[in-house]
This record gives sequence, C-alpha cells and structure tokens, in this order.
Amino acid sequence: MKRKTGFRNVIALLVVSTLLMVSLTGAASSLLGRGAGYAVAAAHTDGGAAAEPALVKVIVQGSSVEDAAAAVRANGGCVTGEVAIIKSVVAEIPESALDSLAESPGVVRVTLDRAVESSGNLVDVEFSKAMGVTEVWDTGNLGEGVTVAFLDTGIDPTIRTLHQPPHGRGNRILAYYDVLSGELYRPQHLRRSPRDPNGHGTHVAGIVVNSKYERRDGEYRGIAPAANLVAVRVMDEAGTGTYGDVLQGIDWIVQNKDEYNIRVLNISMHASVCAPYWADPLNLAAMAAWQAGIVVVASAGNSGPDPFSVGVPGNTPYIITVGAFTDNRTPEDFSDDYIPEFSAAGPTLDAFVKPDLLAPGAHVISLMRKRTYLGKLYPENRIRGHYYEMAGTSASTAMVSGVSALMLSEHPELTPDQVKARLMMTARPHLGEYSVWQQGAGRVWAPDAVFTDITDEANQGMDIALDLAGEEHYRGWTVYDPETGTFGLPASAFGWADGLSWADGLSWADGLSWADIFSSIDGLSWADGLSWADGFGWADGLSWADGLSWADGLSWADGLSWADGLSWADGLSWADGLSWADGLSWADGLSWADYFDYFSDPESVPFENLESVLSETSAVGINVWVDED
Repeated sequence: MKRKTGFRNVIALLVVSTLLMVSLTGAASSLLGRGAGYAVAAAHTDGGAAAEPALVKVIVQGSSVEDAAAAVRANGGCVTGEVAIIKSVVAEIPESALDSLAESPGVVRVTLDRAVESSGNLVDVEFSKAMGVTEVWDTGNLGEGVTVAFLDTGIDPTIRTLHQPPHGRGNRILAYYDVLSGELYRPQHLRRSPRDPNGHGTHVAGIVVNSKYERRDGEYRGIAPAANLVAVRVMDEAGTGTYGDVLQGIDWIVQNKDEYNIRVLNISMHASVCAPYWADPLNLAAMAAWQAGIVVVASAGNSGPDPFSVGVPGNTPYIITVGAFTDNRTPEDFSDDYIPEFSAAGPTLDAFVKPDLLAPGAHVISLMRKRTYLGKLYPENRIRGHYYEMAGTSASTAMVSGVSALMLSEHPELTPDQVKARLMMTARPHLGEYSVWQQGAGRVWAPDAVFTDITDEANQGMDIALDLAGEEHYRGWTVYDPETGTFGLPASAFGWADGLSWADGLSWADGLSWADIFSSIDGLSWADGLSWADGFGWADGLSWADGLSWADGLSWADGLSWADGLSWADGLSWADGLSWADGLSWADGLSWADYFDYFSDPESVPFENLESVLSETSAVGINVWVDED
C-alpha cells in the first residue's frame, strides 16, 4: 500500500521548546510547582493593526526550492530564507493568499511559522561515572577529530574550557552561525557574536565538550573534552524564536558539514506532535541530516511520564532519542537509580518504541554565566563560578552526543545507523522495573559502545530516501490487544541477528496495517483508572541488572518475548483519562480516530482528508521539575 504523500493544504501550527529544566528549592519551588512551565511569546507576525494587507510567516515546502519560492512570489509574498534540505523556503505572505498558495503548482505543504522557546559549593561533576566514560578516557580517546553541532540558544565563546583543548593551545569552536541575524562568526571574531544571552546552549555544550580536568578524581567535566564544536543560534535571549529559524539552522549545518567535519548534531529541544512523523517539517529536516551522514541526537522531552509523550523531533524513528535517568546522587551505585517522572515515554503515535536509550538527566552540573537569562532567573541553582545545576532530557541528550563523539573518534568510518545500533546493543537495561517504552534499550554505557565490534545497523526495513521523497512511510512494532487491553511487542521484534528489532520499522506496504495494531479506536481508551504500576518489572521479577547488556547474547528472542506474556497485562496500562478520541485530535474535524480508521478501512477516510488536515498544537515552554533529592 505504497502512497505518494503530496500534501498541498496542510497548515501545521507548531511550537518548539528546549528541554533543560531546573532543580527548584524554597520559594521558587512553591511559586512554580511541580511540572509547571513558562509562558511562551506571542507568535511572530509582521505588520501592525493598520498594516494592509496582513502578513503571516509561513514555511513552504515544494517540489524544489525554486518552485516554492516562485509560488510565494506569485501570491504576493516575499522569501526570507531557504531550507534546501527539505526543499522549502521561509516566507511572508498576505494572509488572504494562504489558500491560493497551498493550491499553487509545485507546492507540497504550507506550515504556519510559529513561536519557539528554549525548552558557593564545590564543583564536582560526576555524571561521567554513571556511564563508565573514564574507561574510554584512559585509552587516550577524548573525542579528538570530531565536531559536534549545537542547535540552541548559542554558546559563550569567552568561557576558556569551551574553546581550549585539554592540552596545549587552540580554539575548538570552529564557527558560530546566528540564524537570527544571518551572520557567521569565525574563530577570530567569536567575541563579536551574540554569545549565549539565554544560557541553555552553553550548559548543554559544556556537558559534551568542557575540557576542565578535575585532578582530585582524574575526570574531565565534559564527555568529549577534545571534540570541536559549532554553535548554531536559533533562539533569542528569552529562549524564543521561530520554527523557520530552527529549520534554517539544520539546513546550514547540513550544507556546511564537510567544511567543519560535523559528525554529531545535538537537538535539545521539543515540539508537540500534531502529525505523523513524515509530515512534520522538523522531523523531515532531522531525517535529511541523518541521511547526510550526521548522527542526530534529540531529546525525548520533559512531558512524561504519560505514554505518547515523546515529542518532535524525538518521535522521528531514524534518529537517536534520549530519555533521562537519575543516579540518585550515587553515580557508582546503580541499585538506586530510577527514571524521573519528567522523562517522556513512548510509544510514539506511529507505534515506534521510544526513547531509544537513557542517560543521566538530573542534578547535572555544567557551564552557564550568571548574567544570562536563565542564570538570573535561577540564581539558587548556581554552584560556584559559572557552574549551574540543572535537570532535564536536554542534559541527557548532550550525554549521548558526547558518547557518540567518542565513538566516532575511535571509529570514524561508522555511519549514523551503525552508531545507533552500537549504542542500543551495548546499553544496559539495568532499570528492570521499567518497560521498553520508558527506557528503550536501557542506560548508555560508553566503553562498550566505543570499543564494541558489533557490525549491525539500525533502521532496518526502512528506506529513508523513499521516506523523504514521500513514496513510502513506516510504522513501529508496538501492538495492542483489544481483548486483553494490553500493549506488547511481537516475538519477531526482538533479536538483531535476523535483521529485525523493535527499533526498526515496518512498511505500510508490507501488508501490516494499523488495523493490525489498533483494531478499534473505540477500544483504545485509557480512561479506566489504569496507570503505570509502581515497581512494575519487565515480568515478575525479571530484571536486567548485574551489568548484562544486549550485546552479551541475552536476546529477547530466547524465550523472553512480549508475546509470551511479557506485556502490559493485569491492569498495567497508561495514564488516567488519556483517550485517543478525546483531545488527541489533529484539529478541526479530523481526529486521531479518523487517522486510525483510515488504516483499518482505507475507504472510510479518503487519504486526501489526511493530507488536508489543519493541524495545530498549544505552545509549550520549559518544563520544570522539582528535584526530588
């Protein structure tokens, strides 16, 4: 059932937030409360009340960049930027011309451009212990020769340990591109850049590349302290920007990857899901970067613990999606580790298992200037000097970006699919009380990921080129049994040896439709008072503890399959009141119920209706988590 997806009328209202959170205490905690967020800025529009005609900012995807630009001009608009990797332009157009633009020849999709946001003690940075990174450093591998790009609020190039290598002199910041102004700052002019007025980007970058060495315990404060970095600023001082800015940032990274040897892209931001993964421009841009040979690492999101809470672009099946765990302030004792409630959980709305793996994401100490927006907003989180303690899947994402840099420094020949496979197959599913939809393959373990000789590749059964071309799309392995009210994974989803994994995808053309997964939308309601059970194990005491990893020959295919009763049985389901039909609507008449009805009975919902849905999502800000410890 291959179909070309020529969207012509989709207008998706999307917003993005970075995912760095803070550990609140005292009055700040009382004021914001657990799970609170920040208000977002109003959507950017041009022209005041008296402006005629009213202009709106849009992202126009076409058969080519030239076709998209021509359509904009033909409808009285002005092109303000290009996103070549997804054949799109950012433009301003009269509001009255939106319908005409969407129907113009050569136009595939029109998306409204909306606001985006950046979701005196002893400094002792210890997150490396929870991932075994010291074992990699001891071999001399510090990430040298690899460049990590940060799509964020900028970085502060005046912090010495961000630009100086671990030994000797030099500048590891190869470029700073400010999408907001269109200015490129090379190493000799970095101090003229906007730096990082918000603080988020510097904190994230510090987790990866901080070259400060702690002599008392023989550890660096960054995972890959010799790696190079490129900063791409897409948000302003308050952590706000536009969706178009984010897309142009990814486009610039892909266009300049060879000049700066960009091998890893860190995306510590999040957008709400309002369409299938293959219809969202940010997902498409992330896929294009992956196809170009860049390892894309994205946050699962801070909107957990409910199911279906993994956001964009973390719901993209190809890329590496990271959730958070906390070491409970005992980094060398794994027995008390747990997943904090803020970490988003799967499956995705396309039935993929996400996140792919976990990394430390609580009480993470890294760099930030006190005069930045976040530094002034949370002075109580300052540890000492320019070090702040923060929490969130933004930090977890940076951890995996750092480990990926170490892997590519050791094995520069690896492809993104090979990096993802090695990370997942060497991860330690230590947290036995959590399902795969909460922890993925388990916690990242750096030495095994770096030194393994595993040759498998992730994303088997999927063709990213066909996916990007709109010729074929995929769904995940998650299955739902309406008779027992349980989620599960088929036995064939386990074991990498046969080329299949629950991390891979199934084509809609394989004869396996959504009807095989969700047989009835009416029965897919989680409003029966069921919730994630406390202390639920993979199955009656089955725990993946004691250092066992997927690569140790412990395969789910060896009699440990969800099909054999390891499922969401006996009342263990999702959160209260979360119904597909009630509130998870793509908007204005076409709900998820219609979407799944289509896969159950293609004749019941014309495919064109799916292509003309007006999608929107509410704005989201930084998710705040009160540190429980």
